[in-house]
Amino acid sequence: MPNSPNAKTNAPVVSVITPTRDREAMLPHAYRSFARQDLGSCEWIVVDDSERPSTFMQNLGDARVVYRHVPQRMSVGAKRNLAVALARAEVIAHFDDGEYYAPEYLRVMCAQLGERRADFVKLSAFFLYSRVYGQFAWWDLLHKSGLHFHWSPQPMTALNFPVDHRAFADNHSGYGFSYVYTKRLWAAGPFESGSSNEDGEFLQAALERGANLAHFADDIGLCLHVLHAHNATASFPQYLLPEALVARHFPRLAQFVEALGEAPFER
Repeated sequence: MPNSPNAKTNAPVVSVITPTRDREAMLPHAYRSFARQDLGSCEWIVVDDSERPSTFMQNLGDARVVYRHVPQRMSVGAKRNLAVALARAEVIAHFDDGEYYAPEYLRVMCAQLGERRADFVKLSAFFLYSRVYGQFAWWDLLHKSGLHFHWSPQPMTALNFPVDHRAFADNHSGYGFSYVYTKRLWAAGPFESGSSNEDGEFLQAALERGANLAHFADDIGLCLHVLHAHNATASFPQYLLPEALVARHFPRLAQFVEALGEAPFER
Protein backbone atom coordinates (compact mmCIF):
# COMPACT_ATOMS: atom_id res chain seq x y z
CA MET A 1 0.00 0.00 0.00
CA PRO A 2 1.35 3.47 -0.89
CA ASN A 3 0.88 4.87 2.64
CA SER A 4 2.36 1.90 4.49
CA PRO A 5 5.32 2.80 6.78
CA ASN A 6 7.21 -0.12 5.22
CA ALA A 7 6.63 1.03 1.62
CA LYS A 8 9.96 2.88 1.47
CA THR A 9 11.83 0.02 3.14
CA ASN A 10 10.41 -2.52 0.71
CA ALA A 11 11.01 -0.39 -2.37
CA PRO A 12 13.46 -1.81 -4.93
CA VAL A 13 16.97 -0.40 -5.22
CA VAL A 14 16.67 0.01 -9.00
CA SER A 15 13.71 0.19 -11.37
CA VAL A 16 14.67 -1.23 -14.76
CA ILE A 17 12.49 0.14 -17.57
CA THR A 18 11.92 -1.33 -21.04
CA PRO A 19 9.74 0.27 -23.73
CA THR A 20 8.85 -2.35 -26.33
CA ARG A 21 6.77 -3.04 -29.42
CA ASP A 22 6.50 -6.22 -31.49
CA ARG A 23 9.51 -7.81 -29.79
CA GLU A 24 7.97 -11.01 -28.46
CA ALA A 25 10.89 -13.12 -29.66
CA MET A 26 13.44 -11.18 -27.57
CA LEU A 27 11.44 -10.52 -24.40
CA PRO A 28 12.40 -13.87 -22.82
CA HIS A 29 16.07 -12.96 -23.26
CA ALA A 30 15.46 -9.46 -21.85
CA TYR A 31 13.88 -11.09 -18.81
CA ARG A 32 16.89 -13.39 -18.36
CA SER A 33 19.19 -10.34 -18.40
CA PHE A 34 17.07 -8.80 -15.65
CA ALA A 35 16.67 -11.98 -13.59
CA ARG A 36 20.43 -12.69 -13.57
CA GLN A 37 21.42 -9.30 -12.16
CA ASP A 38 23.44 -9.69 -8.96
CA LEU A 39 22.25 -6.41 -7.42
CA GLY A 40 19.80 -6.91 -4.52
CA SER A 41 16.24 -5.70 -4.91
CA CYS A 42 15.22 -4.67 -8.43
CA GLU A 43 12.00 -4.39 -10.40
CA TRP A 44 11.42 -4.57 -14.16
CA ILE A 45 8.79 -2.34 -15.76
CA VAL A 46 7.83 -3.12 -19.35
CA VAL A 47 5.56 -0.80 -21.36
CA ASP A 48 4.33 -2.47 -24.54
CA ASP A 49 2.25 -0.84 -27.29
CA SER A 50 2.16 -3.87 -29.57
CA GLU A 51 -1.15 -4.66 -31.22
CA ARG A 52 -1.60 -7.63 -28.88
CA PRO A 53 -0.24 -8.18 -25.35
CA SER A 54 2.83 -10.38 -24.96
CA THR A 55 1.98 -13.98 -24.12
CA PHE A 56 5.38 -14.41 -22.47
CA MET A 57 4.98 -11.36 -20.24
CA GLN A 58 1.41 -12.22 -19.25
CA ASN A 59 2.46 -15.71 -18.17
CA LEU A 60 5.71 -14.71 -16.46
CA GLY A 61 4.52 -14.87 -12.84
CA ASP A 62 7.39 -12.86 -11.32
CA ALA A 63 6.28 -10.39 -8.63
CA ARG A 64 9.23 -8.12 -9.47
CA VAL A 65 7.87 -7.51 -12.97
CA VAL A 66 5.30 -4.88 -13.92
CA TYR A 67 3.89 -5.36 -17.42
CA ARG A 68 1.74 -2.61 -18.88
CA HIS A 69 0.17 -3.16 -22.31
CA VAL A 70 -1.26 0.02 -23.83
CA PRO A 71 -3.70 -0.23 -26.75
CA GLN A 72 -2.61 2.96 -28.51
CA ARG A 73 0.70 3.60 -30.26
CA MET A 74 3.15 5.62 -28.18
CA SER A 75 6.56 7.10 -28.88
CA VAL A 76 9.59 5.61 -27.13
CA GLY A 77 9.85 8.77 -25.03
CA ALA A 78 6.21 8.51 -23.92
CA LYS A 79 6.70 4.84 -22.98
CA ARG A 80 9.82 5.71 -20.99
CA ASN A 81 7.89 8.43 -19.16
CA LEU A 82 5.08 6.03 -18.28
CA ALA A 83 7.55 3.41 -17.08
CA VAL A 84 9.44 5.88 -14.86
CA ALA A 85 6.14 7.19 -13.45
CA LEU A 86 5.33 3.60 -12.41
CA ALA A 87 8.80 3.03 -10.92
CA ARG A 88 9.15 2.67 -7.15
CA ALA A 89 12.94 3.00 -6.94
CA GLU A 90 14.96 6.20 -6.77
CA VAL A 91 17.34 4.90 -9.46
CA ILE A 92 16.16 4.23 -13.02
CA ALA A 93 18.06 1.96 -15.42
CA HIS A 94 17.31 1.42 -19.09
CA PHE A 95 17.23 -2.14 -20.43
CA ASP A 96 16.46 -2.09 -24.13
CA ASP A 97 14.72 -5.23 -25.34
CA GLY A 98 17.35 -6.39 -27.83
CA GLU A 99 20.54 -5.86 -25.83
CA TYR A 100 22.65 -8.20 -23.70
CA TYR A 101 23.31 -7.09 -20.09
CA ALA A 102 25.84 -9.03 -18.00
CA PRO A 103 24.85 -10.11 -14.44
CA GLU A 104 27.06 -7.43 -12.83
CA TYR A 105 25.78 -4.62 -15.07
CA LEU A 106 23.43 -2.90 -12.61
CA ARG A 107 25.82 -3.32 -9.67
CA VAL A 108 28.69 -1.67 -11.54
CA MET A 109 26.55 1.12 -12.97
CA CYS A 110 25.00 1.94 -9.59
CA ALA A 111 28.43 1.92 -7.94
CA GLN A 112 29.58 4.50 -10.48
CA LEU A 113 26.48 6.59 -9.79
CA GLY A 114 27.18 6.61 -6.06
CA GLU A 115 30.96 6.81 -5.99
CA ARG A 116 31.04 9.72 -8.42
CA ARG A 117 28.06 11.46 -6.80
CA ALA A 118 26.41 11.67 -10.19
CA ASP A 119 22.82 12.25 -11.26
CA PHE A 120 23.39 10.22 -14.39
CA VAL A 121 25.81 7.53 -15.57
CA LYS A 122 26.25 5.88 -18.98
CA LEU A 123 28.82 4.00 -21.03
CA SER A 124 31.14 6.12 -23.15
CA ALA A 125 32.50 3.05 -24.98
CA PHE A 126 30.86 -0.32 -25.51
CA PHE A 127 30.79 -3.61 -27.37
CA LEU A 128 28.54 -4.05 -30.41
CA TYR A 129 27.21 -6.94 -32.44
CA SER A 130 25.69 -6.51 -35.92
CA ARG A 131 23.10 -9.02 -37.01
CA VAL A 132 23.55 -7.71 -40.54
CA TYR A 133 27.29 -8.48 -40.67
CA GLY A 134 27.54 -11.20 -38.01
CA GLN A 135 30.41 -9.14 -36.61
CA PHE A 136 31.49 -7.84 -33.18
CA ALA A 137 33.09 -4.45 -32.60
CA TRP A 138 33.96 -1.84 -29.96
CA TRP A 139 33.17 1.86 -30.17
CA ASP A 140 34.68 4.64 -28.07
CA LEU A 141 32.30 7.61 -28.36
CA LEU A 142 34.89 10.02 -26.95
CA HIS A 143 37.34 9.37 -29.81
CA LYS A 144 35.62 11.25 -32.59
CA SER A 145 38.28 11.39 -35.30
CA GLY A 146 40.34 8.88 -37.28
CA LEU A 147 39.34 5.47 -38.63
CA HIS A 148 35.75 4.34 -38.03
CA PHE A 149 33.64 1.60 -39.60
CA HIS A 150 30.20 2.64 -40.82
CA TRP A 151 27.64 0.08 -39.58
CA SER A 152 24.14 0.25 -41.04
CA PRO A 153 21.75 -2.02 -42.98
CA GLN A 154 24.04 -1.41 -45.99
CA PRO A 155 27.45 -3.04 -46.66
CA MET A 156 30.13 -2.00 -44.17
CA THR A 157 32.48 0.81 -45.17
CA ALA A 158 35.59 2.36 -43.57
CA LEU A 159 35.69 6.14 -43.00
CA ASN A 160 38.41 8.49 -41.76
CA PHE A 161 36.98 11.43 -39.82
CA PRO A 162 38.88 14.71 -39.28
CA VAL A 163 39.75 16.16 -35.88
CA ASP A 164 36.79 17.98 -34.28
CA HIS A 165 34.31 16.13 -36.47
CA ARG A 166 31.17 18.18 -35.84
CA ALA A 167 28.69 15.41 -36.56
CA PHE A 168 30.06 13.53 -33.53
CA ALA A 169 30.20 16.53 -31.18
CA ASP A 170 27.41 15.33 -28.87
CA ASN A 171 27.09 11.66 -29.81
CA HIS A 172 28.63 10.56 -26.47
CA SER A 173 25.42 11.71 -24.76
CA GLY A 174 23.16 9.46 -26.84
CA TYR A 175 22.68 5.68 -27.04
CA GLY A 176 20.25 5.39 -24.18
CA PHE A 177 20.52 1.61 -23.78
CA SER A 178 23.09 2.27 -21.01
CA TYR A 179 21.36 5.16 -19.21
CA VAL A 180 21.14 5.00 -15.41
CA TYR A 181 19.87 8.07 -13.55
CA THR A 182 17.90 9.32 -10.58
CA LYS A 183 14.15 9.59 -10.68
CA ARG A 184 14.57 13.11 -9.35
CA LEU A 185 16.50 14.06 -12.48
CA TRP A 186 13.72 12.65 -14.68
CA ALA A 187 11.03 14.53 -12.73
CA ALA A 188 12.81 17.81 -13.47
CA GLY A 189 12.63 17.15 -17.23
CA PRO A 190 10.91 14.03 -18.63
CA PHE A 191 11.50 12.63 -22.11
CA GLU A 192 10.07 14.46 -25.10
CA SER A 193 7.21 12.33 -26.37
CA GLY A 194 7.46 13.10 -30.08
CA SER A 195 11.21 13.25 -30.64
CA SER A 196 13.22 10.85 -32.80
CA ASN A 197 16.24 11.40 -30.51
CA GLU A 198 14.51 11.33 -27.15
CA ASP A 199 17.49 9.78 -25.32
CA GLY A 200 20.10 12.31 -26.42
CA GLU A 201 17.77 15.28 -25.95
CA PHE A 202 16.82 14.06 -22.47
CA LEU A 203 20.46 13.96 -21.37
CA GLN A 204 21.38 17.23 -23.07
CA ALA A 205 18.50 19.01 -21.33
CA ALA A 206 19.62 17.53 -18.00
CA LEU A 207 23.19 18.75 -18.56
CA GLU A 208 21.90 22.23 -19.36
CA ARG A 209 20.11 22.20 -15.99
CA GLY A 210 23.44 21.41 -14.30
CA ALA A 211 23.15 17.65 -13.88
CA ASN A 212 26.33 15.78 -13.01
CA LEU A 213 27.10 13.15 -15.68
CA ALA A 214 29.52 10.27 -15.07
CA HIS A 215 30.56 8.10 -18.00
CA PHE A 216 33.13 5.36 -18.45
CA ALA A 217 34.31 2.84 -21.03
CA ASP A 218 33.11 -0.75 -20.82
CA ASP A 219 36.23 -2.85 -21.34
CA ILE A 220 35.07 -5.86 -19.30
CA GLY A 221 31.84 -6.90 -21.03
CA LEU A 222 29.01 -5.22 -19.12
CA CYS A 223 26.74 -4.84 -22.12
CA LEU A 224 26.46 -5.80 -25.78
CA HIS A 225 24.65 -3.33 -28.04
CA VAL A 226 22.91 -5.16 -30.88
CA LEU A 227 22.32 -3.67 -34.32
CA HIS A 228 19.80 -5.12 -36.75
CA ALA A 229 18.45 -4.39 -40.20
CA HIS A 230 16.02 -1.72 -39.00
CA ASN A 231 18.10 0.37 -36.60
CA ALA A 232 17.07 4.01 -36.77
CA THR A 233 20.66 5.25 -36.49
CA ALA A 234 24.01 4.08 -37.80
CA SER A 235 26.98 3.17 -35.60
CA PHE A 236 30.66 3.91 -36.15
CA PRO A 237 32.90 1.53 -34.16
CA GLN A 238 36.67 1.90 -34.42
CA TYR A 239 37.61 -1.73 -33.76
CA LEU A 240 36.40 -5.02 -35.27
CA LEU A 241 36.71 -7.92 -32.82
CA PRO A 242 36.96 -11.69 -33.31
CA GLU A 243 34.24 -13.77 -31.67
CA ALA A 244 36.76 -15.78 -29.63
CA LEU A 245 37.99 -12.60 -27.93
CA VAL A 246 34.49 -11.28 -27.24
CA ALA A 247 33.44 -14.63 -25.76
CA ARG A 248 35.99 -14.14 -22.97
CA HIS A 249 34.11 -11.04 -21.86
CA PHE A 250 30.64 -12.54 -22.32
CA PRO A 251 30.55 -16.15 -20.97
CA ARG A 252 26.88 -16.57 -21.93
CA LEU A 253 27.34 -15.08 -25.38
CA ALA A 254 26.70 -18.28 -27.35
CA GLN A 255 23.21 -18.64 -25.91
CA PHE A 256 22.42 -15.01 -26.67
CA VAL A 257 23.67 -15.15 -30.28
CA GLU A 258 21.67 -18.34 -30.80
CA ALA A 259 18.54 -16.56 -29.57
CA LEU A 260 19.24 -13.71 -31.97
CA GLY A 261 19.62 -16.14 -34.85
CA GLU A 262 16.23 -17.66 -34.14
CA ALA A 263 14.48 -14.30 -33.74
CA PRO A 264 13.10 -12.47 -36.78
CA PHE A 265 14.59 -9.16 -37.88
CA GLU A 266 12.32 -6.89 -35.86
CA ARG A 267 12.30 -3.15 -36.02
